Amino acid sequence: MEEKFSISENWDKVFGEKGLELAQKIYKEATKEFLTPKKEDIFNAFKYTNFEDVKVLILGQDPYPNPNHAHGLAFSSRAEKCPASLKNIFKVINKNFGTNFEFKNWELTSWAKQGVFLLNTALTFYDEKSQNKNLKLWKPFIDLVLEKLSERKKPLVVMLWGNKAQERALPFFENKENVLVLTSTHPSPLGANKGDNCFMECNHFKTCNEFLKQHDLSEIKWFYS
Repeated sequence: MEEKFSISENWDKVFGEKGLELAQKIYKEATKEFLTPKKEDIFNAFKYTNFEDVKVLILGQDPYPNPNHAHGLAFSSRAEKCPASLKNIFKVINKNFGTNFEFKNWELTSWAKQGVFLLNTALTFYDEKSQNKNLKLWKPFIDLVLEKLSERKKPLVVMLWGNKAQERALPFFENKENVLVLTSTHPSPLGANKGDNCFMECNHFKTCNEFLKQHDLSEIKWFYS
């Protein structure tokens, strides 16, 4: 008898039987031909952050190509060298708080455990040629996740960096009560300094904590060792 498909005990209840059937169908198709992350890490964003505990949503695109780097959390990496986009994220955090903190590893599990939901719009990666196909495959499930989060009554900060993230998530969260949507260009070096709303000049991390504090929620400790 086939073992019942499960993402995590908490999220299973949120998705219900139909949602889990959808997730299982996509998972089976996606894992026929994939490179990253490891199978046991694909749903890590859900395992580290319970549905009711989500305070911040950061939406990435897809996992890092290197299987030794990707581990199921958007922007988080197990690489020896800090990825360029994440390096810019750390720079902006320091700028927001007037600090010069030195981040020594690139795994963002500390954020995830505090309620920062690090979700990619595709949970698996194969190669660049298959990218659009992969994003399309995962879209119904990711849309379900965004829909469930948008239906909550709890305060939520949504950080959308780059046009692709904004196109995917803005329809779910615009004009929602108790939701603060923060947008900018992508933190990638290709766009981090471009435009009037460039990432390197954003104040998202400090603004996020101010919003959480106003709603009697604990602030995110962005600095970790």
